[in-house]
Amino acid sequence: MNEIEKANEILAIYRFYNMDGKLYHYEEDERLDELFVAIVQAINDCGVLKPFLPKEEFVVPSKGWLNHDPSWLQRFEHHDTRAFFLSDIYDFLKLFTGKIRLRVN
Repeated sequence: MNEIEKANEILAIYRFYNMDGKLYHYEEDERLDELFVAIVQAINDCGVLKPFLPKEEFVVPSKGWLNHDPSWLQRFEHHDTRAFFLSDIYDFLKLFTGKIRLRVN
């Protein structure tokens, strides 16, 4: 699997939760929390895509949260912070997949 396929696989997680492009219109349900956990795990395990991701913005926070680092757990305690983080990753991956497709074609 190449980095584009991996990015598209992560974007599919947003679609699975029916939250692609709707991160700031979430209802107070468990979908945002479930999506957050799924995306953080996907970022941590993304292999070939990881070198292309902004490390300080996505990789470090994901690893810190999964490792139960108190500062990252506290930072992501609120839904609004999780939604903002998820929105940033979503936008980056959408731009990344579009940018790469243009370069390949």
